[in-house]
Amino acid sequence: MKAAILTGARSIEIKDIDEPQLTSGDIKIEVLSCGVCGSDIHMWQAGHGWSDSHEPFVMGHEFCGSVIDAGDSNFKKGDRVVFWANLYCGKCEICRQGLEHLCHEVNGKNYIGFVCNGGYAQYFVGKSRNAYKLPDSVSDVAAATIDPLMVAYHAVKRANIKLNDKVLITGSGIIGNFIAALAKKSGASLVAMTKISDKKIVRSRELGFVDAYFDANKDNLREDLINVSQGGFDIAFEAVGNSLALNTCIDDVKSGSRVVMIGNSLSEYVDFAMNKAVLHELSLLGSVSCTEKEFSDTINLISSGTIVPEDFVTDIVSLDKLQETMLRLTAVDDPILKAVIMPNRDF
Repeated sequence: MKAAILTGARSIEIKDIDEPQLTSGDIKIEVLSCGVCGSDIHMWQAGHGWSDSHEPFVMGHEFCGSVIDAGDSNFKKGDRVVFWANLYCGKCEICRQGLEHLCHEVNGKNYIGFVCNGGYAQYFVGKSRNAYKLPDSVSDVAAATIDPLMVAYHAVKRANIKLNDKVLITGSGIIGNFIAALAKKSGASLVAMTKISDKKIVRSRELGFVDAYFDANKDNLREDLINVSQGGFDIAFEAVGNSLALNTCIDDVKSGSRVVMIGNSLSEYVDFAMNKAVLHELSLLGSVSCTEKEFSDTINLISSGTIVPEDFVTDIVSLDKLQETMLRLTAVDDPILKAVIMPNRDF
């Protein structure tokens, strides 16, 4: 089969490899679509996944497909399914509490497409318990956005947005824009977003969920944000993963407010204004992935029409364009927001 192999730093090669084989509990799918995630970009830049081996492998964790071998599962050939990439155990005390995303065996990194081969290939084999049947109302393109939407959904639930809350989002990527949409639908009266390039917010402006944009590197950014919020934001979401974005959140929320941290940092530690957080009693909340229930809820958000993910997708491309797509996503002057790869189609 044809697969996109991460072979080194900033290097993806299309190669023919053996098709994966089923074992007990597995199903095999023809991959219909796979979204390109910011985490994929981080691995592409580093040249390796999150396993200890650092061997060349197939990334891709935001994917759906059509079942071609149901194995010993309850699925049928032809069923369209989406995979939840979380390789949770389902047995530990954390999983039994319904917090599968915090499972000891996951440990923040044990995901399909991070530590084992994922969806940037024509075929995929994985455990049937990680697969969810898709309703007909969820398109292949929409299914490739379930993962970032679930991250945004979980973060917004953590934030507990109330009617008329003023919300700040640092980061203008797909998760930031999904947060903006969900924040508005949750009753936020103001949604502000920081950005690094006007080119990167072209689609975001068209969507209309963000009320005001601000240059993340502007010298008087704090003054502008305090003015637009009339004294500070009620909630801030850090969706970049660096010190500048986190401190912007801390600096520009009201006393007693919440800062939800979603971005994955390339460094283990980042500097932040600890005294500000302490003296103003700010709540700093980490947010990662989602629970198993929230994954199902995210599918329902799409099938109900609450969120229309296709509106956020700017590019649909074939597998052999993945390397080019990575370059575009990291270019500050390219308007691409969300790309979806279709490994079994040519464009």
